[in-house]
Amino acid sequence: MTRTRRTRPTIRDVAAEAGVSVSSVSRTLNGGIYTSAELHARIMRAVKRLGFEPDQAAQALRSRASNTIGCMVADFSNPHYTGMVSAAEEEFQRAGFLLMLAATKHEEAREAAFLSAVRRRQMDGLLLFAGDNSHKDFMKGLATLDLPCVTVDREVPDSVMVRVDHRGGALEATRYLIGLGHRRIALLTGSAAVLPSSERLAGYRQAHQEAKIEVDPTLIRPHMQGANTAFSSVCQLLQMTKPPTAIISLGTSMLAEVLEAITSNGLRYPQDVSIVCSGDTDLARHATPAISALSWDMNEVGRTAARLLLERIREPDKAGSSAPVFLPTRLILRHSCAAPATPARGRK
Repeated sequence: MTRTRRTRPTIRDVAAEAGVSVSSVSRTLNGGIYTSAELHARIMRAVKRLGFEPDQAAQALRSRASNTIGCMVADFSNPHYTGMVSAAEEEFQRAGFLLMLAATKHEEAREAAFLSAVRRRQMDGLLLFAGDNSHKDFMKGLATLDLPCVTVDREVPDSVMVRVDHRGGALEATRYLIGLGHRRIALLTGSAAVLPSSERLAGYRQAHQEAKIEVDPTLIRPHMQGANTAFSSVCQLLQMTKPPTAIISLGTSMLAEVLEAITSNGLRYPQDVSIVCSGDTDLARHATPAISALSWDMNEVGRTAARLLLERIREPDKAGSSAPVFLPTRLILRHSCAAPATPARGRK
């Protein structure tokens, strides 16, 4: 008589029986502190029904929680990231987590190294800031990680997203310049593969459409942050037969290059060209004259993202995705904008 060998139940069987994720079962059996009483009871009932016995050797390797959060940004020298990451880190620290930061410079090799570190260190969650979603290998690798994930200005499947209203900000800034009489407005922004840049472009186009002004595509100059090409782009724009009378620019190193290009071409703002920047940086506030800027609460962005991620770590069986959390922008008017210069005032 042939005896049927009984298959030993696995952790996946327990997860299926309890209707939860494998990571939730693992956390519960390893004494995780972020499991609700109801969820714990449901998992333990499934363990008892199936007669599941954890592999003690494997459990020993996993028994120590890492209490770490992986955080990926493109460029930590960007003050936009500095404020948001610092605020998020304070929230994680209060909750007993260590934040491990990686700056990838939009390079795929650095992104791959980050994912590898996340796996090796068995991190508890991921916080991802705006990045290039055209990097397919990174997106595929990310999909294999069974970790709670919150993103800031980046669309990633099965994650919660915190979004700054970059589209509304660009719309407001462009409307303002059009209201001053500008009809040739240049837009300097990041790569279209990065969400904030595509959203700014959408707001810019909407304002032109509302005013029934045709967009000149030669006035739109996409750049990667840190590429140091804004200076040459602005020089090219200002030397056109019909140059822009206003410029909307990113507010970090790109703004510095914009100002340098204006000066190098013997022009002044706002007399010859108006400027609005995205991001209220120290340079925007302390330039002479000070630069009108689109602003948002960077600390609130970081805090909101961190709290959402902690919620997902504590309650991993909530829905895998939810509606984005939008945070507003506001236009701070200073002294960098005026009505368009007339030929009598020296413009070409």
